[in-house]
Amino acid sequence: MLFTARSHCWSSPCNDSFRSASWACDVNSWILTNQSPSRESHGVIKRDSEPQEFPLFLFHRGCAVKPDASMALLYRFTRAKDRAGTGIFTFIVTRSVTRDFYRDATTKEFTFGYHRWVISFNKSDSKMLGVHLILRNATAGTRCYVDFTFCLLNREHFSKNEIYVEKQCRFNADQPAQGPARWILMSELHSRKFSDENGEFLMDLTMSNPLTVYEVDVRMSHLPFGPHHKLSNAETAYFAFGGFEWNVGIHPQGTPEDQETSNRPKILLNRLTGFDHAVRVQYRIVLGDADRVFDSGILCQISDVTGKIRGFTLKCGVADLLHRGILRIYVEMMFANAISEVLIPLQNRDPADTTPNCYDREKHAWLAEGDIEGECLKLKLFCSDLHHVPRNHLRYVSWNAYVVRNDVANKENSMIVLNAPHWNYYIQEGVDMGIVMETDIPVSVVDDISTTCKEQTKSVSIEIEWLDSLLLFSAIYHKYDDIRRLHCHQMKREIMALQAENYSLERQLFSYQKSISIVNSRGHPPDSVAHEDAVEGQNPFYEPRSLPQGESFPDVKYI
Repeated sequence: MLFTARSHCWSSPCNDSFRSASWACDVNSWILTNQSPSRESHGVIKRDSEPQEFPLFLFHRGCAVKPDASMALLYRFTRAKDRAGTGIFTFIVTRSVTRDFYRDATTKEFTFGYHRWVISFNKSDSKMLGVHLILRNATAGTRCYVDFTFCLLNREHFSKNEIYVEKQCRFNADQPAQGPARWILMSELHSRKFSDENGEFLMDLTMSNPLTVYEVDVRMSHLPFGPHHKLSNAETAYFAFGGFEWNVGIHPQGTPEDQETSNRPKILLNRLTGFDHAVRVQYRIVLGDADRVFDSGILCQISDVTGKIRGFTLKCGVADLLHRGILRIYVEMMFANAISEVLIPLQNRDPADTTPNCYDREKHAWLAEGDIEGECLKLKLFCSDLHHVPRNHLRYVSWNAYVVRNDVANKENSMIVLNAPHWNYYIQEGVDMGIVMETDIPVSVVDDISTTCKEQTKSVSIEIEWLDSLLLFSAIYHKYDDIRRLHCHQMKREIMALQAENYSLERQLFSYQKSISIVNSRGHPPDSVAHEDAVEGQNPFYEPRSLPQGESFPDVKYI
């Protein structure tokens, strides 16, 4: 098909292609439509030497159309208090997903397992809907394993939900997307009562058991000067985790900062970005391969504001772990949380002073206070930047709080508050009354200057460890919340019915067991007791008795 086009100019990856005045196009490589205002041009199609002008929209299959993040909105989030660290994300998928066939819908980025993710809704054709979970910050050498479940919420009953499950699915730089490419028919979204009258539907994403692994081989070289048997320092390439960039530093001769173990090899997990906060990081490093391996075990350490960390020393030489001059490094990352250190005055504090004294990762201001009016020390945390929350949105924030001890001899340098972690929702029009965090530290201990919880300035030092921070759409109760409540009520009724049935079966079982035990205590089989008593000839325990000859039963007188 040959046609000429006079195109409007727009910012697009395909803009250079549209500057040509006339071109020959293959029908299979271009799509003509009149339904999208984003790719508008006016063209002339030549047919039978009679040109006909009409507005047309031109898409090239090789040009990636930018997905629209407004088609799928993060609506609610719930953190399950389990060992798997489960998080449940609920998304509102708008009707544009089912009606716009030329644009894929994606959610905005959200964080889980210290990585950034998005969900993509795509249509391989006009009949099937595909959903993919995409890892956004994948780096070379990094693998992320996670359990995830997609669940389309049915508006009538929870038993009709459509579920897709993956266990320990691997995400990396070569394969950052996982999920069903052809999950459900588009027509079934309405016929099976997933979408409402507006064409919108809800989808849950459940993620749990996250694990991040970084694995790399490092070739160790010798020092250019001095003894040739000594190895030089080396570092790995960077990898992303928790919103920071990290690498592993190998020091075969130790570090000058360590006076006691200056000559022993040392391994450091270096933080390369994010120097506004200290970071509490939990990790594990395994060096070597096959039978020559050194395992650090699980370490929980503080990376200070300069990115330095305590690290660990080796009990052997780095050369003992090499294989043909190559050192295999295996890193497991558990968590990396930013920490805000706050010094809270306990006495002579001005109640009118609401100046923020700490900031989170998003640069939002917070105010931390102490309370010694009761029997135990209490902490209170206020959000000072409610006006930064977008209108008609919720901001979900969770954190841990620690009371820091200054006693160097005490190995437990910090004490976590009770009922941690704490969390709250914040809206722009709301008023924050503060979250109270209780501790088990008596006020009498805090008031004692000799106890190391307190300094001469009548202040206590605490640490706020920032965990989750998510922006949720819709700050008010919505009809979509009724679907959750309906499913919860239906599940409760199902559980009550199953409990009643189970109780009835247990009563029947107990009755049968009681009958069997009674019969067994008599020494008779349970099914033939009455029959054997009635038929004496078939009773093996019956012995016929008779009188000797010449004797008779005495006469019985009945009164």
